Amino acid sequence: MVPTIAWMSDGVAPTPPKRAPSDVAWAAQRVAEIVSAAEQAAEELRAAAEHRATERIDEAERAAKLRVQAADDEAVQVRSEAHDEAAQVRLEAHDDAAALRAEAARIAQDARDKAASSARELLAEARAAAREALNEGEEISANMRDLGDALRTNAELLLRDVRAAHMDLTARLHAADPAGRNGGVEPASPRQAAAAPAEHAPGLDVPEFIPRPRARQRR
Repeated sequence: MVPTIAWMSDGVAPTPPKRAPSDVAWAAQRVAEIVSAAEQAAEELRAAAEHRATERIDEAERAAKLRVQAADDEAVQVRSEAHDEAAQVRLEAHDDAAALRAEAARIAQDARDKAASSARELLAEARAAAREALNEGEEISANMRDLGDALRTNAELLLRDVRAAHMDLTARLHAADPAGRNGGVEPASPRQAAAAPAEHAPGLDVPEFIPRPRARQRR
């Protein structure tokens, strides 16, 4: 036990009582023990703090490593998923492109088929029109030939009737004026008289041309 020092009322410290050398040594030893215990406690506290700090640092490093590893794993997973998704997108795009190409080919083929059908129909109509024009041309040509034949026949008949009328008129004039005093018209020669008809109708009959109908060819 450390001795206490009593103070006087006037503020002057009294003279400490004299102690035995054994008491002083004991007190010094006690102070040294207290100081040593305090130093040991401080060292233990410092060591414990350092240990806890080291543990916290190690724990933080482990947590950081785990987070980095988790981030790396997540990044790998994200890259893998992105790669898979990109491959799926490429596959779907390829399928869509193939479907679009097939649809475009089908539409083009339909257009070609329709164009070919329309061309065949137009060609058939053109051929039919050409055949019809040819048939009409042949019919018109035949009618023109028939008309020419009829006109030629009518011209020959008309010329024969005119000649016959002329010879008849000449014969009558000669009978009325045998000496030829009224113009000196010579009578018809025997050849012309033989060519003239024996009897002649008073009117000139010219046949009328009527085209013969022709049957159209079947197309």
